[in-house]
Amino acid sequence: MDRHLDRIGAETERRDGIRITPPSLMPEIAAVLSGRVSTELLADLRRRNVRSTALRLADDEGIVVERLKRAFDPGSVGTVTGGRATLFDEIIATGRVPVIASIGMLADGTPVNVNADDAASGLARVLDARALLLLTDVPGVLDERGTVIRRLEPATVDRLIRDGVIAGGMIPKVRGAVDAATRSGCPVVIGGWSDPAVLADPLGETTVATIVPPPTRSPAVEIVPTASHVSLQKSP
Repeated sequence: MDRHLDRIGAETERRDGIRITPPSLMPEIAAVLSGRVSTELLADLRRRNVRSTALRLADDEGIVVERLKRAFDPGSVGTVTGGRATLFDEIIATGRVPVIASIGMLADGTPVNVNADDAASGLARVLDARALLLLTDVPGVLDERGTVIRRLEPATVDRLIRDGVIAGGMIPKVRGAVDAATRSGCPVVIGGWSDPAVLADPLGETTVATIVPPPTRSPAVEIVPTASHVSLQKSP
């Protein structure tokens, strides 16, 4: 997304890990994520004989998306606030992998850009997921020494953000993970996309990744293997 905006001479900035999205840029963002990136991901999955379908977050009318509220104006940015997945549930039930571009739609039909980690967290809630895996370009959330924090308790997150240990794009990823763990009662794993073990056994004792457990008051969810995965597009 950044490369495309640079090519067309459009300036963009991020604040607290959120891309400030003027309404005038929404057609460009939607075209890249729903068009080029979605098509490339779908083609790669098909080459690997993975039954898959490309969609947008907005395609499931049962999912409620509202404008993201922050102390600053993020522009045309949305967040999943609730609802119940209907279309995505049906697709997953058939054994297909939905590749979902994080383009949402407000109740009045206005398209909005949804942070991909926020979209994944919202989907975990409305799909009653048993676990959520967020892939990134580092092996997990790192502490002051650059070591992966194996278990990140939600109660410590705000302090780590204030201390600058969690910064940049990791802030919305971690906050989204805490939100998903709290609302769904399922653990959230933040791990590196290049490590096969993270995909094969994200909750394994020897897997190097960060697990964000649900708070003790969250509903208990049994963790069992599942063949269904939800792929959320994330712009580089």
